[in-house]
Amino acid sequence: MKKTIQVFSAALAATMALGSVSAQACTGVYVGKEASADGTTIIARSEDISPSDYQKVHKVVAHVENQPGRVLEDINGFSMPLPATTYQYTMMSDYSTAGDGIYPAVCSNEMGVSITGTVSASPCAQWKEADPYVDEGLREAILPDAVACCSATAKEGVENLLKIVDEYGSAEGNIVLIADQTEAWIVEIYGGHQYAAMKLPADSVAVFGNQFMIGCVDQNDTENYIFSDELFTTIDELGLAVMEDGQYNLAKSITDETRSDGNNMRTWIGHKVLAPSSVGDYESGYFYELCYTPDEKVTLDDVMSIYRNRYEGTEYDADAEGNEDMRAIAVSTTPETHIVQIHDDYPTQNAAVTWIAPGGAEHSVFLPEFSGITDTADAWKTDSAIYTDNSVYWTFKQICGLADTDRTLYTQGVEDYWTFQEAMMQAEMEEAGETAKALYGEDEAKADAYVTDLAEQMVTEQMANADHLYAELLTVVTHNNGLSSGKTPTTFEATTALREAAQFKGYTVGWDAASGMVTLTKGSDQITLKAGSSTATKNGEEVELSIPPYVVNGVTYVPMSFVQGL
Repeated sequence: MKKTIQVFSAALAATMALGSVSAQACTGVYVGKEASADGTTIIARSEDISPSDYQKVHKVVAHVENQPGRVLEDINGFSMPLPATTYQYTMMSDYSTAGDGIYPAVCSNEMGVSITGTVSASPCAQWKEADPYVDEGLREAILPDAVACCSATAKEGVENLLKIVDEYGSAEGNIVLIADQTEAWIVEIYGGHQYAAMKLPADSVAVFGNQFMIGCVDQNDTENYIFSDELFTTIDELGLAVMEDGQYNLAKSITDETRSDGNNMRTWIGHKVLAPSSVGDYESGYFYELCYTPDEKVTLDDVMSIYRNRYEGTEYDADAEGNEDMRAIAVSTTPETHIVQIHDDYPTQNAAVTWIAPGGAEHSVFLPEFSGITDTADAWKTDSAIYTDNSVYWTFKQICGLADTDRTLYTQGVEDYWTFQEAMMQAEMEEAGETAKALYGEDEAKADAYVTDLAEQMVTEQMANADHLYAELLTVVTHNNGLSSGKTPTTFEATTALREAAQFKGYTVGWDAASGMVTLTKGSDQITLKAGSSTATKNGEEVELSIPPYVVNGVTYVPMSFVQGL
């Protein structure tokens, strides 16, 4: 029997209703190391799947040493031999009974190579006829696997991917981001066999929806570009060539100069957020540049906020009356969003920190992990088509499901809670990165265990926080659902554990058992408060609290508005 990473029988594949699930609004983000605030390279992507009850399973694929004869297979009939030795890598696959293959989504391997794929895209009708997709060709369903398992550098990852397209063809139009500690690349697969790859500038950023983005290219620049052999002759033969300053504009040529607003607006809003000085109001049909210089250095928080964007502050606000059909970046049909930060100064096998928002970024939290992990928490590996309470995905998706019912009432409160958790985790990960770096220099096994345990610990902590948040949100939603006509609904505000929040803000926390009074001290500032009281005292002055503090299992909880004011 052949050894495979994933095997599906032709008979089973034939019975699958592959058309029942669709990807509609993936959004890709790139931040070059010279454009980021902390010097990391960032590649990121949101998945979009409809319907949205679609669990993702997170796992680590082990290193395999000298085992020839294995193959990588997909349910459409694609099959390719694997090298005898393959690298360890992380992956974020679909649940096993979803019926359309693996879909690893994002992978980081032991050689320091990370890949996210794909952002689906389509060429014009003429192109599809001339360069038809190959039914048994490479699909998104296994593409990240095929690269991560055998690529030692980002450039090699690009070359390996394009060799597969050359030999087997592609079943889809796709966009892929691949990066390591040295460089980052974007790959665009236009049809069955034609493609282009471009090395991304380190001083630039990019945000794009489901549309081909590589613009004007230098055919002679073999250092920064790779093209399929017949790309330009095919463009010429079809009469699609759009030339600008003597160069082919690939995006315009491949699409016959057409843009879909649903995709193009997401590209525009990313530019508007990161570089408002170089872009104006949205122009339908306009070809926005792939790469540009941000107005300010881009932070991890900036990228997270992009994935929570629904065109707020513009006439296209997806939550405004009449804009219900706007295709925003943050949508209810996102099963997960990931952001990969690649650190130049970390050990190669632990170079990447991946932040994963299960259930979608808008109403979930980004959970961090180092790429050196050798396993994931059991709750990440829960594999179920229906709700189960021991699943990372479902624990966070249930919050998304509630908050999605009325973004005006619930979104801000949920986001305030999660962004504060993310701030604390960022600080912890910065410290842990230095600890891990030292450990890898001493004992690799201990370092692997350290980063693995840390990731599991953070999952456990945030699942507990999610349970707390869900209970509070469900209470408010239930309250609002039962209001009599004319009554004013409650806008949700979460509470959080006081001691942890105050210490993160630099306060010393004291508690008087006799009176139940809690005292926070930071320099000359002193704040006192007590469970059940709707006021606190700051430096002798009374302060109103939006929610009275309360105690559960010895933990005092205070409203997020109080924490934000510390």
